[in-house]
Order: sequence, then structure tokens, then C-alpha cells
Amino acid sequence: MFSLPTVTWQSYDSTADLLGFNLHNLGGGNKTAPYWPAYVADYTSEWHSHLEAIRQAIITNKVWAGGDWHQYNAHGVPVLSDGHFMVCSWRDWGSLLAAVWNSELGEHFTYMDFYMDGRLPERPAAWA
Repeated sequence: MFSLPTVTWQSYDSTADLLGFNLHNLGGGNKTAPYWPAYVADYTSEWHSHLEAIRQAIITNKVWAGGDWHQYNAHGVPVLSDGHFMVCSWRDWGSLLAAVWNSELGEHFTYMDFYMDGRLPERPAAWA
């Protein structure tokens, strides 16, 4: 049975020493249609399992944080067990989270909703 790479969360600065690819540089996600299928469609299929692992890690860990958190938190960057990782600009982090949460929650977030912590929408009530 096929298994997804596992994801750990590390600091933005720690990725400088990783030998894998920054997945963000390989596709970038769709910013005009922020739903998961459109986001993933911008990548070649060889990276879809990596993106799915990141999506699942975001959902499992209830990552509801802005691009500033992604870049400055000691555990803000998803790093996959095969050495690949995803570091993004604040805007592109917002696009990633909007795509994940729009598809998961049936919402209509844009990248600006997750651009930085000060702009975050309220967490889902079910998470309280």
C-alpha cells in the first residue's frame, strides 16, 4: 500500500540546509480559485502526494496561522520525511491555507484571510 511522506514542522531558517526541493517553487498554487483541486492542479502529478501530506498535516494540526507565523515560528514550515519542504511568501502561505480550509470547511477564504496573523478569520466554532 502506498503511504504519504510524513510531515514535521520546523523553522523557516532551518530549510537552508535541507537537500530537498522547496515545493512552493515547483508550482505555486492557483491564487484565483482558492480550492484544493485548483491549487494542486498547478503542480505536476509527481508532487501531488507531497502536497496531500502537507494538506493532511495542516488539517490534523489545525494550522490556522498567517504567513508571518509560517516564516517566524520555530515550527511554521512543513518538512516532509523525504527532505522536501514548503517555504512561502506571506501571500502564498495565505493561498495554501485558503485552498486547504475552503475545501475542508466549505468556506470562501482568499489568500488575504491567512496573509498574516492579524487578519485571520475566527477559528471554526467546532474547534473551541
